[in-house]
This record gives sequence, structure tokens and C-alpha cells, in this order.
Amino acid sequence: MSTAIITTQATGGYLDNVGRAAMNFLRALVAAAPATAAASHGSASQPSVHDRAGLLHFARQFDEFSPNQAAELRSLANRD
Repeated sequence: MSTAIITTQATGGYLDNVGRAAMNFLRALVAAAPATAAASHGSASQPSVHDRAGLLHFARQFDEFSPNQAAELRSLANRD
């Protein structure tokens, strides 16, 4: 005697949903990986003067209540 098991959205269990979510997450991760890898290897464009000015502006705002964060923002703005 054989039994066929049909799994649909209505009859799928918890593990089926978790498996689908994990596979979708991995697909999204693999799809985004080439762009992030390229950016980390220097193929991204250099930050503009406007971007640096914005970071320095944020650093001035953070200076009052978080000097360490302000120093980090200045460091990011001065990177080449």
C-alpha cells in the first residue's frame, strides 16, 4: 500500500515554512553578495564632497552627546 502526500500552502507545516524562508534568505544573500564584494574591493565610486560635508555635519551634531561617535564620523569623512 502506498500513500501520496500532497503539501500545499494550506496543508504545509511549520518546518515547510521555515525551509522556504531559509531558502529565500539564502537566495537573497547570494544575489546581493556580488555587489557588496565589488564595493569592498574598491570598485565603488569615491565619496563626493557633498557626502563628506554631510558626515562632518553629523559629527558636529554628535559632538555634544557622543564624542566617540563624532570622532568615528570624522574618520569616515577623511578616508580616501
